[in-house]
Amino acid sequence: MADKNNICIMGASFGGYSALMSPIIEPDLYKCAVGVVGVYDLPLMFKEGDVQERRSGDKYLKAVLGQNVALQESMSPSYNIDKLKVPVLIAHGGMDQRAPIEQAESLIAALEKEDHPYEYLLFEKEGHGFYLEKNRLKYFKRVLKFLGKHIDF
Repeated sequence: MADKNNICIMGASFGGYSALMSPIIEPDLYKCAVGVVGVYDLPLMFKEGDVQERRSGDKYLKAVLGQNVALQESMSPSYNIDKLKVPVLIAHGGMDQRAPIEQAESLIAALEKEDHPYEYLLFEKEGHGFYLEKNRLKYFKRVLKFLGKHIDF
């Protein structure tokens, strides 16, 4: 049971993808979204990051994402910002190899193109997650502040 006027979605890695794609699919359900070290541009998975660098990774991407770029774009938050109604917080590690910084940059470019409200938190020396205590503290404080602006908790 949830208060329909008080729902924010948040996730990391694939969950970051889900956190941005869900309010695109259901634009009136959420009040905000938080994407953390997420994948936001599926075609970019074939060009950047450590998955496509291995033959097994490239094979995996082709199996799960297919090779139809138009279809990949239709399922990518970066290409569907026009359907997004909620404010967004993006947190990313500058040294992320799994979901490289280009994923966050693609999303930010799309958000800016649509003049969509967002906040961005970059940890330049972190990877696919935030491991330094000072960064985790800063991240959690920022998330709480963001949530406090958009939902009652």
